[in-house]
Amino acid sequence: MAAKSTRRSQHQALRLRRALIAALGASGLVLLVLVARLLGAVEVPGTLFWLFAAPWLAGAWGFVLFVVTGRNLALADPSMTLAQILWAATAPICLFPFVPDLTEPSYLALLVVGYFGAFRLGAGHYVATNAVLAVAMGLAFLVQQFLWGEAAPLVPALLGFLAFLGALAIVTAVGFEVVGFRRKLTERNHELTHAFERLRDLAIRDELTGLHNRRYLMDVLRKQRALADRSPEHCFSLCFVDLDHFKRVNDVFGHGKGDVVLKRFAEIARRTVRAVDYVARIGGEEFVLVLVGTPAQNAAIVAERIRSQTARLVISDLLPDFRISASCGIAEYHHPEDVEQTMSRADGALYEAKRTGRDRIVIADGEAHGDAQQETGNPSEARAAAEGGSP
Repeated sequence: MAAKSTRRSQHQALRLRRALIAALGASGLVLLVLVARLLGAVEVPGTLFWLFAAPWLAGAWGFVLFVVTGRNLALADPSMTLAQILWAATAPICLFPFVPDLTEPSYLALLVVGYFGAFRLGAGHYVATNAVLAVAMGLAFLVQQFLWGEAAPLVPALLGFLAFLGALAIVTAVGFEVVGFRRKLTERNHELTHAFERLRDLAIRDELTGLHNRRYLMDVLRKQRALADRSPEHCFSLCFVDLDHFKRVNDVFGHGKGDVVLKRFAEIARRTVRAVDYVARIGGEEFVLVLVGTPAQNAAIVAERIRSQTARLVISDLLPDFRISASCGIAEYHHPEDVEQTMSRADGALYEAKRTGRDRIVIADGEAHGDAQQETGNPSEARAAAEGGSP
């Protein structure tokens, strides 16, 4: 959610920058015409000029206000690209018939506006927009000839208009290439983003089960420890789970069936925990659950659900009585121990569960599920004792 909000803010900042550039450009153009008028370089009737320039400037700065207030976010296109392009073309098209002195600047302004659309519009909208500009300028040309007659000679004006159409066609063709290049670049960016996300998943997830791996688990545990150290109300528990006699599955059915069983157990674990919890695979048939905000006794309830569902898991229809079981060791984090110590206590509890019969849950430094928990001593010794049992 935070990342999404950050991206939205970045996009809004970019939209505001574009709107400001357009508004400042429009203001600069109006200022340029005013200076040229004062110097006598162009003859622009003041009333007529401001009749078009004032609302045109108001609209340009209105886009800025729209972005600043966030109203643009309710639109299908928050960048308002098409609206800004058409608005930028309004003044040149409207002034063209009434002020012959601005004929060539009007052509140039529309060419710039037409090319700008290539960077933001899709191919269809881009071609349609330039066609609208050409038609609108053609109508303005006819109005100019009707109003000015001999003051605007037809042949030079017509040649200028045809030159404008030719230039606009070239701009459209070049812009169309830009649109295609931008589309390909966008597709490549999407592919790179997808590849990056895939690589990230490979770095933090187990390829077989799709669960998190040990590397990601350690990052999660360090963050949970930091939260628990800052806030006494925050707690978390680790649940180490080991599938009992899993080697028999591979021996009887083959490794392919063993992989299927691991995937099905992963689904059981995922369905049982909450969205805020984590499940990781750290070894062949060894899994770890990080139960956030959960004390050890409540973690035992979650572990029991997983244990009982695992016991009911049908491995093969040909041998319906062939089942597997799960042993669970639970440890709640105690300040100020490090995460390795918490993991060691959970690991010791797991191997106590295996040493005392398997298919059971043991809470470190607490109660076994139904029997009193005794000190496990050195976890490595408990591991050796467990592995020394019958397969």
